[in-house]
Amino acid sequence: MKSLPNKPNLEFLKKQAKQLRSLHRQRDVSCSQRLRKIDSSFSEKADDAIFDARFSINDAQRAIAREYGYTSWAKLKHYIESLTAPEYNGVNDKQAYHQVIVDSYDVRSKNYDNSEWHRKVALQTVDYCPPDKGNDILDIATGTGTIAFHAADLTGPAGSVVGIDIARGMLAKCNEKLAATNHNNLRFMYADAEDLPFPDNSFDRIYCSSAFFWMSHPLAALRHWFELLKPGGVLGINSSPEDAFLWGGGARRALGKFGIEFTCNTLTGTREKCRQLVELAGFENVHVHEINDGWYVSVEDAKGPPLTVDAYAPGQHPHPLTGVPEDILQKVQDEYEADVDRHATEQGVWHDLSMYYVYGKKI
Repeated sequence: MKSLPNKPNLEFLKKQAKQLRSLHRQRDVSCSQRLRKIDSSFSEKADDAIFDARFSINDAQRAIAREYGYTSWAKLKHYIESLTAPEYNGVNDKQAYHQVIVDSYDVRSKNYDNSEWHRKVALQTVDYCPPDKGNDILDIATGTGTIAFHAADLTGPAGSVVGIDIARGMLAKCNEKLAATNHNNLRFMYADAEDLPFPDNSFDRIYCSSAFFWMSHPLAALRHWFELLKPGGVLGINSSPEDAFLWGGGARRALGKFGIEFTCNTLTGTREKCRQLVELAGFENVHVHEINDGWYVSVEDAKGPPLTVDAYAPGQHPHPLTGVPEDILQKVQDEYEADVDRHATEQGVWHDLSMYYVYGKKI
């Protein structure tokens, strides 16, 4: 499988299809060799049989799509067109955006292992599609290494696991824990999840837990990870419904009434959205498992802390509240608290922590 350019252009791909069709008409052996690799129906055919077969521009476009890992030209075209569509508000300064993430998780690294909920979600992400013995595994946004250590046990000494993160505090905690084990098949390294320094076709499994919503360009990130998988490899990620988390759904409803867009979890906010996005990146056999979870919190706890520019805004930078006048911020907070009151019951307010576990295979 060929890797797409960082900024794929549909017209360039159309020219590739025309060139392939021209090579077929010229009975060029390089064309027959490519078609045997691309299409199993040609794999056993001699050159003359391939060149005598009808080969239209639609056939050539389908062949080009298959070279890039898509089952049809329509799917490849849809992916490329979607790259330019607005998905989130956008991150216009990736370095500054990364610093926001790093600052938060460096602080959280000290107590991150105390979060039983994050640990449970991470382990479930692996256990729905565990690696085989000897597999090579990538754990994206490894945090304190929950998935990485679990996967290292599952793949065994014949396999390998790499855990990557941009928060050096998290990586320091990982290496501290690693030093107390006998794992020789596991290493941790600093790396940007959207620009990873690995060759294509490197991994049998790629996992990403509690971090996909931080990607500045989720679709491009998925495609990048697709290309890093070996044929037959599987990606496993998790995401939350649109209205999950009090600070997520509640903040979005309150902000939306004042024309402020808060995009957290909207891109993968339903089972169908998860499926469509992963398929768009080229994955096949997509499965989505939904686990309903959560608990009640008091109305008082649900109303705080107030909405500020220090609150999380995954996928957006600058923060959507940047530059919003104080009087509007107060109105947003008032609306948020009123929304909490509307959702309150005798038990309190439901804090929805439901999760989608999403898996796609590279054919």
